[in-house]
Amino acid sequence: MSGVPKGHVCPPSDATHPSGRWETLFVYSFICKFTDLRGKVDGLETPMDLEEALMSREPNEILSKVLQHFILNLKPQTRNLSTDQISTTVAAVLADYFKASERTVFWNEDLKMNVDPFVGLEGGFFTAGWDFKLKILRQLVELQLCHTAEIKGIIDRAWGVSQNKHKKKDAATAPPEPSDPKSQDSLQLLPIGQDSQRKRFWVADDSPRVWVSTNPWKITATFQTVSSTKEEYLALIEQLKASAAPEPKKGQKRTRLEQAHLSLIAALESRIEAIDAELERVARVRKRIEQREHRKLLLAQAEVRETRTRRRTQKPDYVYSNVYDSEDDADEYTYQEEDAQDEEFDEDDFLNFRDEPGGSRRRRAATAYGERRRSTRTAAKVNANGKRESSSDSLSHWRGERRSARLGGPEAQFDTEPPPKRARTEDTMSTNSAEAGSASTNGAVTGGLKLKTSGAAALKPTEVALEEIAGKKRSKFWVYAVEPISDAVTREPLNNGAASPATNGHGDHRNGNGTYHPSPSPSGHENGKKMDFDRSLGGSLSPLDS
Repeated sequence: MSGVPKGHVCPPSDATHPSGRWETLFVYSFICKFTDLRGKVDGLETPMDLEEALMSREPNEILSKVLQHFILNLKPQTRNLSTDQISTTVAAVLADYFKASERTVFWNEDLKMNVDPFVGLEGGFFTAGWDFKLKILRQLVELQLCHTAEIKGIIDRAWGVSQNKHKKKDAATAPPEPSDPKSQDSLQLLPIGQDSQRKRFWVADDSPRVWVSTNPWKITATFQTVSSTKEEYLALIEQLKASAAPEPKKGQKRTRLEQAHLSLIAALESRIEAIDAELERVARVRKRIEQREHRKLLLAQAEVRETRTRRRTQKPDYVYSNVYDSEDDADEYTYQEEDAQDEEFDEDDFLNFRDEPGGSRRRRAATAYGERRRSTRTAAKVNANGKRESSSDSLSHWRGERRSARLGGPEAQFDTEPPPKRARTEDTMSTNSAEAGSASTNGAVTGGLKLKTSGAAALKPTEVALEEIAGKKRSKFWVYAVEPISDAVTREPLNNGAASPATNGHGDHRNGNGTYHPSPSPSGHENGKKMDFDRSLGGSLSPLDS
């Protein structure tokens, strides 16, 4: 036999989750005792959060912040600490320590040297398995405990170790009080107790997480998790109570293991209030994180909406009813000629002649059957290039109505050849002149008005120019002319769409769009015609252009 003793080699663990490895407790306890990462890193509040981060195969904020803090403790001048470069930085820092003869987690007995674990690793640190990540974190913690001056100073002060023993201790170097987080009692990682079977129970913070292990000084030691929630924590206490030894007989004392078992139960019960407070704190932190993430999402959505500059090109839909035969029916409209009776009812409805019952009955019937109001505006036809047609055929459906030029129609369309563009009347004399002469029907300059002899502004054979009204301000948009009542059916429409006065409700009317609709006048109403003529002489004004 060789006289060279073998090194202490622990058997590989068969754990399938980080919660079954003691390294998780080791790393998390170091984070709680020597760093402030729990209060700064979002999502790192319990040991379960660290375990979930280890299980992830993608870069996450928890592991990135933990690695950055560990690397800065070992190499304060390190710069490449971004998430996409942290893996290379960790490999470089570990490679510097592997060059020394100090044994690490990655020591090879055959080669008698440390082996770089990143050699041959594809994808970097975050894509590796949780076992590899846990070993890297454990090694970084051990290096900090041995080589970081700040952490070594905290440990030396807690244990009362002084480099200059001949100097008198002062308040700055004296060991802190036991209640101090940096005291010896707070920095030690000791089990909370053990049961009657010598099993150790471990806790790292005020969370309900509890680990159980056998004797950690033996290579056959086991390690597992027995509680992660409050319900499991309370069930663990009940289980320990059920396995406790019965009351001893009179005159007998409990053994040391039985007393330790009862002390363990008391210690676990004393933590229930602290666990409730910790769970409430974690719930508030998580809610705040969710609200922050939701706010970021809303801001991102708002930025997307603000950057959209295109506008909708869908044409407006002029519909007066919710009844649709199809989607196309609601957008397109074809002109339909109405009979004289329908036009008469429409005129009565527009002029509010309630004394005739026919109009109101028609409106009620249309409402009951859900008819759609017929619009007098027709859709402009477009060609293949998307432009309005300008041919004379496309204007045949205007039927003598006056339409706006923006809809593709002329300003005045008649059954005959369309007249030239209407010219405005030029007023050459002051409208305040009371001595204006009488108008001439042949287009000469009479009565102070310069009238056109041709074009749309010329007087018609049935029109007579009148005198200017005294006191009226001169305007180039008005011409003082009147058309006497005649038997002609078609007359020039008014621009403003106003209706001529009617006699006994049977006068000539004009609808709201400017189209003239003659209504039959009884032969016996000659007085009505005379009254219309007198009213016209009273100063009716006719606009030439709106």
